[in-house]
Amino acid sequence: MNKTLKITALGLVTILGVSGTGFTAFAADGGSTTSKGDVTFEKNLEPSTPQDPDTNNPVEPTDPEVTPPTSGPLSIDYISTLHFGTQKISGNDEVYYAQMDKLKDTKTGETVEKPNYVQVTDNRGSNAGWKLTVVQDGQFKNGESELKGATLQFKNPTMKSSKKSDANTPTASEMTLNPDGKTSVDAITAKANQGMGTWFDTFGMDVEAAAKSISLSVPGDTAKTEGKYSTSLTWTLTDTPA
Repeated sequence: MNKTLKITALGLVTILGVSGTGFTAFAADGGSTTSKGDVTFEKNLEPSTPQDPDTNNPVEPTDPEVTPPTSGPLSIDYISTLHFGTQKISGNDEVYYAQMDKLKDTKTGETVEKPNYVQVTDNRGSNAGWKLTVVQDGQFKNGESELKGATLQFKNPTMKSSKKSDANTPTASEMTLNPDGKTSVDAITAKANQGMGTWFDTFGMDVEAAAKSISLSVPGDTAKTEGKYSTSLTWTLTDTPA
């Protein structure tokens, strides 16, 4: 009985001795730590200037009747002025087409013809969507003379952007305007997560398609006098796409 106990105690001493002196643990070299990064955003109030829809180069309109842009991070940057040229007075039904827009590329100095277009920028960062509508403020008039029955139409709308994809592209609509001065027509609708950045709605993919994309139809039995007939269009951009 005593002999057994002595052997057991001796064995314990031997094990403890090896553990305490022969296998001391050391920490490994290296390790890990954490660093941080940050970015601060502020409201973008810088005005967006007109650009070439195909190259995104800044441009200067050559037309002296430039539509003033709106301000803020959600803005209308540019709208082409529509010119239907000088036409012979006719007693027949006639359709006249808007001339191309002429723009000066500020990088190259070259003046180029482009389809008439509307440029909109959304720099809000909310991805909430937006809507652009238009109202024809009245019929084409020359003093007291009015082109009764004349109709202004926009066809072949084409959305362009440097960041265009099927998912984020707004919907552009063909439009026939009512000259009553109050009927609003949807031009572009950007749903949530669409229309971020700068977008162009060109009426015609290129100058060939644009040649007959914006028309003014005038009935032959409408009285006409010599001189310039004109009207105005009011474009409204809202942050409510529905």
